Amino acid sequence: MNSVDMMHNLISRAKNMQEFVVTVAVPEDFRFNGMVPFDLQIIEGEICAKVYALDFNEAVNTFDKWLETCK
Repeated sequence: MNSVDMMHNLISRAKNMQEFVVTVAVPEDFRFNGMVPFDLQIIEGEICAKVYALDFNEAVNTFDKWLETCK
């Protein structure tokens, strides 16, 4: 893949991203560690995070990876 194809792929990806709300229970060992890359709220033991992705599965995977870094 050359640089022009990479640029077109990145622009296409950016244009097609959507905002998804991912809701999970707050893990017992959850700690904020560094910058929070999402708009999130913690209410009554649940985290609701707004995550930009191409589809819901990607949003969940992205948020899960971030949660792993907060342990």
